[in-house]
Amino acid sequence: SNDCGSGDKQSPIDVCTSPRGTCTETHEMRPKPGDYKMSGNLIEKQILPSMLRLVMEPRTGEEPDPPQIDFSSNGRGITDMTNIDFKFPSEHSVCGHQLDGEMQYYTFHPMRKRFVAVAFFLDATEGNPRNNHLQDVIDAFTVEFVKNKRKCEEKKQGLAGSFVNGGSGRGLEMINETIAEDIEFRQLFDHDLEQWNSTIQSNRRLASAWHPFDPEIQKSVHFWGYSGSLTEPPCTNNSVDWKVMDVPTPISPKQLQQFKHLLFNHVDGNCKRTSVHNSKASVARPTQPPLRYYHCSRDEYVSDEERLVCGDAGCVIPFGAGLNPYYPPLVHVP
Repeated sequence: SNDCGSGDKQSPIDVCTSPRGTCTETHEMRPKPGDYKMSGNLIEKQILPSMLRLVMEPRTGEEPDPPQIDFSSNGRGITDMTNIDFKFPSEHSVCGHQLDGEMQYYTFHPMRKRFVAVAFFLDATEGNPRNNHLQDVIDAFTVEFVKNKRKCEEKKQGLAGSFVNGGSGRGLEMINETIAEDIEFRQLFDHDLEQWNSTIQSNRRLASAWHPFDPEIQKSVHFWGYSGSLTEPPCTNNSVDWKVMDVPTPISPKQLQQFKHLLFNHVDGNCKRTSVHNSKASVARPTQPPLRYYHCSRDEYVSDEERLVCGDAGCVIPFGAGLNPYYPPLVHVP
């Protein structure tokens, strides 16, 4: 059934400084990167109407492993990651503020028959440096974007030939429509022309295993949590345990433009625009009625490495995962 209009335990929501629930986590989520490579067939790149999606091939045996996460609140067992969705701008908001984008990591818990989703906000504040780990994702989607663009151009050339031979004028019209787009495309992606041609050098860079929780992505081990729904139809209510990380992932303003260009300007092999973004350049589902949420902070647990060094209470100077720097949350939650 479709629960999108039900209003019952629907996502996304706004999280802020007044959680009413209690954090029951006893340690940080413990990810394993797995063996999947961004350049391989085990991660499928999909440019969909409302998102960019990375789909993880389900495991067929012991090896290779997809990315996995051990959540302390979900009982025994490590859950495999199923897909990663990219939305622009963010779907969840913080104290009424929408961020530049949101990455949503989905896992499915087979025993509990529920999804567990980890959401990372994307922050493209002016002056942010390039995020090299997420550039690998942009490059992989660029390959898909260009592949479909080339199929479209081949179709247009056929239509243009029909025009020259006395057929419809739509062929030249379609070619002219892409000139301005091509200029914008080259301005945004000119540093990676080799990538689109699938050169040996670029393939080598994308051929190493891609870690969804790389330090360039994960800046906190703490989050807001609640039970909600999928944000896409059928929006099945009370089917997702959401964990919304409380420190955003930084990307450069140019990378935000690249992400949005790949989603908003994509055409399929039949030259049809696929994006459903609205007049505000958004594919995000609006926030839904408030739900009871909780916040896991240093009061509940410190990072695993910090605990090893200084004990359960943590160090005087706090650390993040892997003894990387500690970043304060987006807002102070008392």
